[in-house]
Amino acid sequence: MILGLGVDLIEKERLAGWLDKLGAQRRFAAEELAHAARSGRPEESLAAAFALKEAFYKAAARLLPDIDGLMWRVALHRRDDGSPQAVPEPAVAELLHRRGVRRIHLSITHDRTQVLAIVLLESDAAAAHDTAAWVSAGFGVDAAGAAEEFIELDSRLAAGLLPLRQDESSKFDYGHVMIAGGSRDMPGAAQMAAEAALHGGAGLVTLTGFGDVLPLSPEIIRRRLSLDDVLGGINDFVQDDRYRRRVLAFGMGLGRDAAAADMARSLAGLPLPKVIDADGLNALAGHDVQPVDAVLTPHIGEMARLLGCDTAAVRADMAGAVRRCADKYGAVVVLKAHRTLITAPGQPIWRNNSGNPGMAGGGSGDVLAGLIAAWLAQGLEPLAAALLGVHLHSLAGDLAAAELTQYAMTAMSIVDHLPAAYQRLLAIKGQIEAEYSGK
Repeated sequence: MILGLGVDLIEKERLAGWLDKLGAQRRFAAEELAHAARSGRPEESLAAAFALKEAFYKAAARLLPDIDGLMWRVALHRRDDGSPQAVPEPAVAELLHRRGVRRIHLSITHDRTQVLAIVLLESDAAAAHDTAAWVSAGFGVDAAGAAEEFIELDSRLAAGLLPLRQDESSKFDYGHVMIAGGSRDMPGAAQMAAEAALHGGAGLVTLTGFGDVLPLSPEIIRRRLSLDDVLGGINDFVQDDRYRRRVLAFGMGLGRDAAAADMARSLAGLPLPKVIDADGLNALAGHDVQPVDAVLTPHIGEMARLLGCDTAAVRADMAGAVRRCADKYGAVVVLKAHRTLITAPGQPIWRNNSGNPGMAGGGSGDVLAGLIAAWLAQGLEPLAAALLGVHLHSLAGDLAAAELTQYAMTAMSIVDHLPAAYQRLLAIKGQIEAEYSGK
């Protein structure tokens, strides 16, 4: 059983120069300072340690409300193989043990500018009672045959993933999303994905439609490519290094003819972050293709095709299906359902706690794909981008339903309510920061 969860995202530059500050001696353990000094990247090393401390505090504060300075009483250690380990002070470890915690799971990921730490406190009746037995790294479900535990993806967790924009920045800092999809019969799918990427915050969005697919907003660039020359055109996009991150989202409204499917399988192997949706997923099914740096966004029918089973089997074991798919394709997988499930190889399963049946309409999945792509472009790692994108999507859907009813809302209503969803998460983020600034 999960007893506590904490997530923290921090900009590396916030820790620039800290190694030489006197205050660092009070905030970081000797091992953390030593590792930072010999790493050659002290701001990254200290940012990882700081993110762990914040995430640990968020995970443990409810269990240990009377402990002063709780966040400073855990340290980031490194095993011989370099893997991270969260090590609380012995007294804190003992108190957590008394409250049922048997293992601490830690995940730390980073890109060029940010570090993300996730701490999970788990109760496991089968664990040894020695404190050392439950302090571990790995952050995964490793009990064979055990019932699957979900981490609830709520607005507080999503707010913790939401990075603030820097004052000194430009469109080049927030990435370039290319939407490749649409067809003569289904132009709207790619249009809605592009709108979601634009309103999700990407620095630039290009719509590559196959057919007469025109952008809905003037800010979106239109690039006309035929199926025959799309790979060359997108390879040019891959080489455009003006943007910190180039992201591809494809498959929505693409169609299932042989030429489109061959093109989709080629796109899956391109060396850049990507979201694969709809007919892009259908193109993978039944073929030995391993997508590179991908987020897959299947609904139940597409999941069944990806796994080579029927939909009844997927419905009977949703958690097993999303985990098998992640392992099979080596990708982050978002299984769209009443309570959407998200996972990645070796990671727990997150279950989104919002959304409503009014979102069960044409285009909703296209909007989700564009929104996740926007957060990949803004620098989040694939799992974090999927988590934030899923919750923003469902939160905007709930806000749309509250205003328009579940009957009258559309996929574009979700896009229209993204500003209010962002405002909601920013307010929660402010509350969280106020809580921790006063501790």
